[in-house]
Amino acid sequence: MNVLPLLCAKLFAPLTALSTALATIAGLPAADPRSRDAPAPPPAVLTGDSPSTPAAGLAFPGAPQVGAIVWQTQDGLPGARLCSAVAVDSPAGDLIATAAHCMAGVTLGLGGPLTIAYVPGYHAGHAPYGIWYPTRVTEAPQWISAKDPDYDLAFLDVARPQSAVPLEQVTGAEHLGGPVAVGTLGVLLGYPYNTDRPVGCRAAIAQRSATQLRFDCANFPTGTSGGPLLTAVDPHTGIGTLAGVIGGYQQGGTRDDVSYVTALRPPLAALYEQAATGEVPPLLFNGLL
Repeated sequence: MNVLPLLCAKLFAPLTALSTALATIAGLPAADPRSRDAPAPPPAVLTGDSPSTPAAGLAFPGAPQVGAIVWQTQDGLPGARLCSAVAVDSPAGDLIATAAHCMAGVTLGLGGPLTIAYVPGYHAGHAPYGIWYPTRVTEAPQWISAKDPDYDLAFLDVARPQSAVPLEQVTGAEHLGGPVAVGTLGVLLGYPYNTDRPVGCRAAIAQRSATQLRFDCANFPTGTSGGPLLTAVDPHTGIGTLAGVIGGYQQGGTRDDVSYVTALRPPLAALYEQAATGEVPPLLFNGLL
């Protein structure tokens, strides 16, 4: 699940062009998604009670709590896909989780070089829940200093320009979990680089080691890094408990039929607490307020 190669540095975009583009981008909802009369039922891949047959990720239309991390184009719009990510419940409602290795070379801001965006529910080029921009990345010092695969997890605060509504109020968010028993039924989700929709698969969670989980399902290639492994998904809401994200050993795996997930041990729960508290920086436009 190695991330795609870094693209060339992006050019700065004029704020006037950026605001016009953000107002007209295809796929954005005409109104706040919370105002919809009745939410769509959760995708079947989330709510099944048995392993997928065959054991392979199947494409589905997407889930609001799960999204794609993409490079920004020069005008701040979604470009090439980089990784996958998931919204995580937090007091401020603005937190997503992904693999720390997905953040290599990334800078923060809107419209600057090597900046990224988060597109929840992305499918077929559409952004049904808007485009969200990271304002802070929280990583463990063990990852920053030594790229320790047992700490391959990052939390990102995200925001939208000219909006105070937090992500969680728009999409919902998964609950942060903890240690998972071997044999627990899990659901793995992610965005492959070569398809325009996410894939999902259910299987029994295995263990590579005390710090790394293993999940045997095909069709999880490059691009699915950072995708969530969920357990105990509510069949009515589609909200589950996050057991981890694709990453860790071999940056999530070198084969598309075996994925690895860094287990959520107490040090990573502490990382979440660090990310969920403290002052969040404002969203920058090309490095400026």
